[in-house]
Amino acid sequence: MCRGFEEQERRKDDGGCRRMRAPVSCDLCGENAAVYCEADTAFLCRKCDRWVHSANFLARRHLRRVICTTCRRLTHRFLVGDNFSVVLPESKDKDTS
Repeated sequence: MCRGFEEQERRKDDGGCRRMRAPVSCDLCGENAAVYCEADTAFLCRKCDRWVHSANFLARRHLRRVICTTCRRLTHRFLVGDNFSVVLPESKDKDTS
């Protein structure tokens, strides 16, 4: 999951992820977070993400980073709008862990 859609077929059973981290809780309801919204500086579960980012046209434009379900780190997958998912290439300059 960490390496995006193209890597999913070639990944190992562990998803190519490093060691697992403790789950991150949704800032609104306390469930396991699925995305991180930098604009809101909030970790959100899918239900709360849909609720928050359907509030108005400005919130719909927020990019949210998907959290890996295996290692629980931020991935290079982003959600835009309601459910449009994009994968951005990895930057060689910085580590996003």
